Amino acid sequence: MRRSILAPALLAMTLILLTCPGNAQAQYNPLSAIYDAARDERSVSDITVDKKISTVIKADLAKRDAKRALSVKVYCYMRKVTLLGQLADEDFKNFAVATAKKAKGVKGVSTHWETPAKNDTTAADVEIAAKLRAALIGDKNISATQIESEVFSGKVYLIGMVRSQKDIDRAVAIAKGVKGVTAVESLLIPPRRK
Repeated sequence: MRRSILAPALLAMTLILLTCPGNAQAQYNPLSAIYDAARDERSVSDITVDKKISTVIKADLAKRDAKRALSVKVYCYMRKVTLLGQLADEDFKNFAVATAKKAKGVKGVSTHWETPAKNDTTAADVEIAAKLRAALIGDKNISATQIESEVFSGKVYLIGMVRSQKDIDRAVAIAKGVKGVTAVESLLIPPRRK
């Protein structure tokens, strides 16, 4: 009887510890990997490792400077980290890159920094992002749930792993068609060849 209670109790305690405030991985939820696997080209194991890497990097950036950390978007696919954002602080950019490179399991780091706009473009960027999301979801020829996007002063970055080069081309075309978009940069990754 004790054994039948022990396993669920240990699982519950592990989940509680992973989500406790103050834990460097508090934002990481291993159960979310199961949902993500249903809509992702990566295995559950790869998704879990990638989420853990990005969460650890985000936590370390926030420890250094929470406000600046909000300006850095961290994505990880197949252990390769992409940092992007609108940030003028060269020291924090360098810190972000160094932090990503030292994170356990990281195979590479790329950056895409944009100069902060002279005037606030947040409302326009949010509107573009919403229109883009609706356009991607409305297109039945691509799997829009695999595509993330960031918008900085009208420039759109498309991020994620997709099923094919055709999906990449279609997503870029859709993004270019959204009113207000000034440029599109695809960081979409096609499936690995087996």
